[in-house]
Formats: sequence, C-alpha cells, structure tokens
Amino acid sequence: MSVIRRGALTAAPFGIATAAYGGVFLASYDRLPGRLATHFSGDGGADGFTSRVAALWFGGGMLVGLGLLFTVLTLVSKESSGSRLTAAVSAGTAVTLGYPLVLTVLVNTDVQNPAEVHLPMWHVAVLLLAGVATGVLTWWLTRRGEA
Repeated sequence: MSVIRRGALTAAPFGIATAAYGGVFLASYDRLPGRLATHFSGDGGADGFTSRVAALWFGGGMLVGLGLLFTVLTLVSKESSGSRLTAAVSAGTAVTLGYPLVLTVLVNTDVQNPAEVHLPMWHVAVLLLAGVATGVLTWWLTRRGEA
C-alpha cells in the first residue's frame, strides 16, 4: 500500500469522528445546558462538568490534533513495519474517542440539570469493541496490496 493511501486511511477515521462530533454538537447546541456533564462515575452518574464552549473546543481540538499527529507519524514511517501498526492504532483511537464524545453530547441534550445525566457503563464495552474492530479492519486493509 502506498504511503499516501495509508496516510489517508489513518486520517479518515479522525475526520469522520470530528465531523460527527461537531455536527451532533452544533445541531444540539441550543438544546444543551450551559454546563455539560463530561465525566461519569462507575455507576454512570455525572461527577464532572464543563462549559458548552469548552466541551466543543476540547473535543474537536483533541480529535483534530490526534488525527494530525497519527497521520504525520504514518507518513514519516513510510513503508516500515510500524506504519501499518500506527494506522491501525490510529483508527481504533479515533473510534474509541469519537464514540464517547458524541454520546456525551447526546445524553446532555434536552436536560435542565446536568447533575442528573446518567450514562450507562455498558457503553464502555461498546466503545472498546468498536475501537478494536476498527483497528483490526484497518490492519487488514493496510495489508492488502502488499507483495
């Protein structure tokens, strides 16, 4: 697989995650409370909060920044054995971060008191499985085309 194609495969999941997060956030912006529940305890109850604007910029900035970092690492490693692993870890990371960011916006939509927001912990298993599955798929896709 060419370096450019592997770089695109690395960047695409972060682009999709950023677009999904930004789109859901902006579509729900007027329906979100001034402070969002952004951290949840083991029982799913909200125990950490941040402002709407800070949540948007932090989540979007983290996805864009990590996407750029992983893409540069993949491009710099060229055809080494590490570039394939970097692409796979990158794609899995995009899903593992994008899922809870979007989910956090969804559970905060239309609530009056963010302290009452509850996030079921089964979502942790889903995001980990989705991240691993995406990483494995990327590992497999970057293998195709090699001699």
